Amino acid sequence: MNSRVCQICNIKLPLLLGPMAQISRAPLVAAVSEAGGLGCLDSANMSEQDFRDQVRLIRDLTKYPFAINIAWPTPNAEDMVRWSVEERIEIVISSAGLSESGLEKIQSAGIVTFQVIANVVQAVKAEALGVDAVIAKGFESGGLNGVDPVATFPLIPQVVDAVSIPVIAAGGIGDGRGLAAAIALGAEGVLLGTRFLATSECPIYDSYKHALVNATETDTIMIGFSKFSVRVLKNSRAIELRNAHISDIPAWDIVKQVGRGVDCEKELLAAGQVAGLIKTCSSVKEIVERLVHEFNSAVRRLQDVASL
Repeated sequence: MNSRVCQICNIKLPLLLGPMAQISRAPLVAAVSEAGGLGCLDSANMSEQDFRDQVRLIRDLTKYPFAINIAWPTPNAEDMVRWSVEERIEIVISSAGLSESGLEKIQSAGIVTFQVIANVVQAVKAEALGVDAVIAKGFESGGLNGVDPVATFPLIPQVVDAVSIPVIAAGGIGDGRGLAAAIALGAEGVLLGTRFLATSECPIYDSYKHALVNATETDTIMIGFSKFSVRVLKNSRAIELRNAHISDIPAWDIVKQVGRGVDCEKELLAAGQVAGLIKTCSSVKEIVERLVHEFNSAVRRLQDVASL
C-alpha cells in the first residue's frame, strides 16, 4: 500500500477521512490518523477560535499527519486559507469548486493540496494549477455532489488516463474490496466518509448511526439542483425537499440543513450508497483493521484467478 498518496502525506495506509459537514471533528479526525490513514477536519463555517481549537485538539490527540478541508462556497473560505497558513497546516483538501487565488496562497505556503473533482475536465484543470493529487468523487458519495455526476468506477480510470498526478477514489467505497477495486482501476488511495459515520468516535447521535446500520442499498436518495446535487438518507425531510422541485438554491443553504441526527425524520442526513454495507457500529481502529484484512483477502483472490 506504499502509494504516492502515502508518500506525499507521510501515512501508512492510503485511506482518507471524508470532510463531512459538522461531523469530521477532532476526535474522529485524530482516530483515523492514529489508525494509519489521513484524518481530515471539516472547517465549514467555523469561527476562527473554533478552527484553532479544533486544530490544537487534533494535535493533542495524535502526532500523525492530518488535513483540513476548505469548501469554497462557505462564507469564510478565504479566512480559512489564512488561518491554515498561520497554523502551519500541512495538507489541505480543496472542494466544492476551487479558487485559483486561494490555491496559490495555500501552495505558496508549501501546503500539500488535494482537489476534489467530479469529471476529467476538472481533473486536468486542477493538475494544471499544480495540485498534488485529485480526489475523483462519484455520485454514490453522500453529501454534496456535482451536476451531471459520474459514477465512481467509470470516473476513476478516465481520470487516471488524463492526469499524471495521483488519483484518490471517493464514493461507493466502504470496505477492503472497494479499496482493492479502486487500486485495480489506477487509484492510489481512497476517501471514506459514510463508513466512518457508524463509529464510536463519530459525533452524531445514536439514532443516525442506527439508521445507517439498518439501511439497505436503496435507502439513500439524490436530490438534484441547478448547480449541484446532494445524497442523503431517505427520510421525510429528504422526500419533501426532492418533491418540492427547487432548482436555484445556494449549496451552502443545503449544507446548513445537514444534521447530526437530533431528529432523523426532519433533518437531512448525509450518506452514500455504501450505507447498505454497514452492518455494525465499531471503533475507527477496528474498521481500518477489518478493511486492511478485506483488502488482503481481495488481492489474494485476484492472484488466485490470475494464476488459473
